[in-house]
Amino acid sequence: MMKTILFDLDGTLIETTEIILDAFVETFDKFFPDVKLSKDELTNLLGQTLFKTFEFYTDSKEKVDEVVKYYREISNLKIEQGLKAYPYALETLIYLKKKKATVGVVTSKMRKIATYHLEITGLLPYIDGIIGYEDVIEHKPSPEPIEKALKLFGANKRTTIYVGDHENDIIAAKKAGISTCAVTYSHRLAEMLKEQPEYVIDELINLKDII
Repeated sequence: MMKTILFDLDGTLIETTEIILDAFVETFDKFFPDVKLSKDELTNLLGQTLFKTFEFYTDSKEKVDEVVKYYREISNLKIEQGLKAYPYALETLIYLKKKKATVGVVTSKMRKIATYHLEITGLLPYIDGIIGYEDVIEHKPSPEPIEKALKLFGANKRTTIYVGDHENDIIAAKKAGISTCAVTYSHRLAEMLKEQPEYVIDELINLKDII
């Protein structure tokens, strides 16, 4: 039985994927108009921090800061216009809490922003803790974020699972020695399946069959 359930945030619990991709396209059009990203290159950005993403395209720290600021401004505006949780996210979290499970979020997003997004989607009351961007030095696919969550909750690796939508989620969790679960509504499903997650679910409510 799983006693600690950790979730990625964007593209797993909340429907930010299209918002993020649209914001990336607008940002690249403005700052890097000569860069033409393929679909795979674009969706791969979903699993990286903003700074790592944009540092690849410029050596200027000042420009990276400017680009990140612009990206956050337009993505936040899009989010304010209609951020939603994925179907069954709320029902799943309520079920997990009734089962006395510990529920955490491990994300590359800044903790303050992640908290706000969980709040406006109604999920925050069911989250016991968040590991965010500023809580680690190395980000996924490094196991450090997962290991920080294990320490935060005093969790047993054998009864902990991480649910994600990107191959970096699966890689990080496997490196940390916990079980892994991929969601099929991911834009990176084929890449995730190559990492051989223990579980694959179509809807978050399917976690009932695992827990």
